[in-house]
This record gives sequence, structure tokens and C-alpha cells, in this order.
Amino acid sequence: MIFIFSGPSGVGKSTIIDAIRQKRDFQFSVSYTSRNIREGEYNGEDYNFVTEEEFLRLIDDDFFVEYEKYGRNYYGTSKNAVNNSVGSLILDLEVNGATKLLASNPSFTGIFIDIDDEELTKRLKKRGHDEAFIDERMRLAEYQRSFMDKFDYQIKNKDINTTVNKILDIIYSLEER
Repeated sequence: MIFIFSGPSGVGKSTIIDAIRQKRDFQFSVSYTSRNIREGEYNGEDYNFVTEEEFLRLIDDDFFVEYEKYGRNYYGTSKNAVNNSVGSLILDLEVNGATKLLASNPSFTGIFIDIDDEELTKRLKKRGHDEAFIDERMRLAEYQRSFMDKFDYQIKNKDINTTVNKILDIIYSLEER
């Protein structure tokens, strides 16, 4: 089973995915990105960090099952991560890449995670972003929400434990089919 998690930046996808992986044996696809590594991140664990030139070469080499330019940087999922997965796999994807992959793979399950605007703004401020960046991200979040209906499930993350339990219930119900 392959689960695609998506939603605006700052809604808690990474925290949710980590909590689910602590309770269930899921593989996680580490995406590739051309953005700079941030403090506390590790190459090969958080992302596979590559230069923009290397990312573009990988596109030319047909390396990705999906990729998108998000903001100023590229993000992509390798074909190997999807094709060579053993057991259940979680992908954390930007909305455009997620909807393309879901449309071409109806057996994948899409889960859109969201939070209310006030909480999203608070989280972006906590990350140290300035007002212009936050305004840009809020406009982007509005755009991303317009794709919610392309996902199998939409979950508002009001409380991490409740959200994780809702997603686990979805996983259990799909496994019983």
C-alpha cells in the first residue's frame, strides 16, 4: 500500500508521519530537493539534497516518478523509492506532484492534511519567517486547498493524537478490504 500525504507547508505532515511510523512499520520515501539544507536536517534522512543542476540532470535521466518546482526549489520522488518499496510506503509530496501521482495510480491513497489559517500563520512565524514570506505561503496554502477534493481523505489537524488516530483508522480499514 502506498499513502501520499500532502497539504500546505506547516500543517504538521512530518510530525504526523513520524508518529504513524512509530506505531506501524512503514517505509518512508526520502524526497530529493534542490533547496539548501537547514540546521538540524540530515542528507539522506530528511531529504536527498542535490544542486539544481544535478536535479535537472536527474529529470533528463527520467529518474523521478514525480517532481515539481515549489517556490524556488525542485522536489521529487525517485522511481526506485516507489518501485522497490517492500510493504507499505508513505510519500510526503507537494500538492501538484501528489495529485499527478494519484491520478496516474488509482491504487495509491491520498491524504490531505490541513489546519486553520490562524494556526498556520502562528507556525510559520514560529519557524522565523518574515511577513512577506508568510503572506506568500498563505496564498499558496489557499491554492493548495483548491485541490483537496483530489485526495481520498481530507483531515483537519486540530490535535496531533486525534489526527494520527484518524489516519491509523483509515489505514486499518483499507487493510481489511
